[in-house]
Amino acid sequence: MKNKLKYGTHYSESEHVYAKERVSIITPSVFKYNTRKMQEVLGIEFNFHTLRHTHATMLMENGAKVKEIQARLGHSRSSITMDTYSHLTQKMKNESVDIFEQAMREIK
Repeated sequence: MKNKLKYGTHYSESEHVYAKERVSIITPSVFKYNTRKMQEVLGIEFNFHTLRHTHATMLMENGAKVKEIQARLGHSRSSITMDTYSHLTQKMKNESVDIFEQAMREIK
């Protein structure tokens, strides 16, 4: 909203995740350059695409529904989201144990 007010008629609406301040689309070459610079600054080697995996996993870990994550990532099938983009974390493992323990207490 702030940028919309700042740029007025020069502002463009977009649903793209990666956009410049005025919402013009960032080209792949600019994106790759910025990724390389981030790697240098952070001292971490990564492929920017791996952030999609992190994004999906963090959403799942914090309770987002699979269909919502599927829509955010633009997948045609939820199996792609589940099998390729989500990863089991220690937090998820611990929550599964907690759920099972709670279920066992309710049986007693």
